[in-house]
This record gives sequence, structure tokens and C-alpha cells, in this order.
Amino acid sequence: MNQTDIALFRLIGSISRKATTDMNQLAASYQLDNNLFLYLIRIVENQGISQAELVNLMNVDKTTLSRALKKLEQEDYLLKKSNPENKRFNQLFPTEKTKELYTILSKLEQQYIQTALVSLDHSEKEVLQQLLNKINLSL
Repeated sequence: MNQTDIALFRLIGSISRKATTDMNQLAASYQLDNNLFLYLIRIVENQGISQAELVNLMNVDKTTLSRALKKLEQEDYLLKKSNPENKRFNQLFPTEKTKELYTILSKLEQQYIQTALVSLDHSEKEVLQQLLNKINLSL
């Protein structure tokens, strides 16, 4: 492995941490620290998703997700319902409170993304997405 590989991988991690930190700060005013806003956005966008599917979608471990979902449920952001086809699995649904907040969170996320990617043209974004997907598949 060469220094370029190391530097590239560290840069990807740095960008991810910076984006997560910045978005957590923006969402903190809604009492959604520790990436809780990420879970809410995904649940609104994938209503009825199972916990197992959400683990895979977000690439987090089951314990981390369980703790986050418990907190969201206690704060009335989340509804868990038994899957009618398999009672052992819960489906996750947003509450009305979450749906209202989603509009704000989604705008914050879109503004952040737009600012972060402003220097890339359409073809550069496509190439970057292809390359990052290729890396993601190898992990």
C-alpha cells in the first residue's frame, strides 16, 4: 500500500466525519444529537422499513441502531409496528411530529450537500459516485 492510498482513504473518512459533525450541530437545535436525524430521514423516506433493513441501509451495528430507535420512540419520533407477515419483525414508521420535522431536516441536508458539492460539475459528480460505490462494494 502506498502513501496515496492511505491519504485518499483518510480524506474520505475526514470528509465523512466533517459532514456528520456539521449536520449534528445543525440538528442539535431539534434535540437530535448523535446522528438521530439520519435515522429519522431514512425512516420517513422508507416508511415501514425493518430494523434489519435499516442496519444495512445505514451501515451501523444493531446495538447502535437499537439504542437510537429506543430514544426516538421515547421522544415520540417513531412508531414500531409488528410486521403482519412476520410478527418477530417490527416495521418502523415516522410519527406526525417526525413528518413535520422531516421538511426542515431535509432542507438542511440538501443545503449542506449543495454547499459541499458546489465546485463539482454534473459529470464529476457522476464519476465520484461511481468511484465511491466501487469502494463501498469492496468493504
